[in-house]
Amino acid sequence: MMLRFLLLLSRLPYGMLHALGEVLAFLAHRVFGYRKAVIRGNICRSFPEASVTDTQRIERLYYRHFGAITVESVKHFTVSESNAMSRMEYVHADVFDPFHAAGRSVLIAGGHMNNWELYALTAHQSVPHDVMAVYKRLSNLEMDVAMRKSRERFGLEMVRTIDSAAWMEAHMGKNRPKAIVMGFDQSPADPAKSWWNVFLHQETAWYFGLEKWARQYDLPVIFGHIQKTGRGRYRTVYEVVTDAPRTLPEGAILERCIRLLEQDVKSNPEQWLWSHKRWKHRRGEGQVLHDNMDSSAQAVAPIQSEHHA
Repeated sequence: MMLRFLLLLSRLPYGMLHALGEVLAFLAHRVFGYRKAVIRGNICRSFPEASVTDTQRIERLYYRHFGAITVESVKHFTVSESNAMSRMEYVHADVFDPFHAAGRSVLIAGGHMNNWELYALTAHQSVPHDVMAVYKRLSNLEMDVAMRKSRERFGLEMVRTIDSAAWMEAHMGKNRPKAIVMGFDQSPADPAKSWWNVFLHQETAWYFGLEKWARQYDLPVIFGHIQKTGRGRYRTVYEVVTDAPRTLPEGAILERCIRLLEQDVKSNPEQWLWSHKRWKHRRGEGQVLHDNMDSSAQAVAPIQSEHHA
C-alpha cells in the first residue's frame, strides 16, 4: 500500500514535490521532532566551537535539506533518464578515461552528502566503466526490491554488502573494467574490525573494505564530491585519491577519503546525513586509534565520557 502511494506521488512535478518537502521538514522538525536528539547531538559534538545560534541554524537547514532529498528520492521511482541526467552535472569525469583504456577497474568513494540517490541513478552514464554499487539491504523487503529496481533502471548494478566479496572475486581482472561505488561513511556493523580515527572531533569507526579492496586488487581510488547547485540540482566533482594504492602505507587511502569528506561536511554541514546514528559504537579497550595526519597508530585508552549518539 505504501509503495503504491509513493509511486503515485512520484508522478508529481518537482515543484509540487519540493513544496511537499517543505511541509515534511516542518512537521519532522517542529511537530514530531524526528530524531531530533540524534541530529542535535551529532551536530553539537561535530562543531564544539560553534555557537548555539550556529548549531540551531545547521539543524534547521538540515531538516529542510532532508525533506527535499526525501521527496526527490520518491521522484526517482518514475523520473525519466533525461530529466535525471539534467539534474546531475559531472565534473572531471575524464579522470576515468586512462584507467578504462588500460583495462583497470576503479573504486569510487563517497559519503552521504546531498542527493546520493540521484548519483546512483546517473553514475553509470557519466563514466566509461560499468558501474556497480555496494548497498545494505533495507529491512522492508518490498521497499528494498523497489529501491533496487529504481536505481538499476539506467544501467547501474547493485550488489548487497554480504555478496560483494564474491562479486569482486568473480569480476576483477576480467575484460570489462568496473567502477565500484562505496558509500564509506556508514556506521560499521563490527567496531572491533573497524578502522578508528578522529572525525569531526569524535572517535569514529570506519569500514575498512575500501582500503582492503584497493590494495587487494590494485584499484585506483576516485572520490566523488556531491555538491548542491540549486533546488533539486547537483554536481559531482571527481578527484583521484591515488592511482597506486599498494605504494601507500596502511590506512592512507581511507584516511585521505575521510579528510575529503570532512572538508565537504565542514563546508556545507547541513548537507550531510546527520539523522544517521553515526557514532553509536565505542572504541574497545586496546583498540588502535589512528593518527589523522600520517596514519600512524597508537593504542590509547578510549574516551570514557558520554561522547556518542
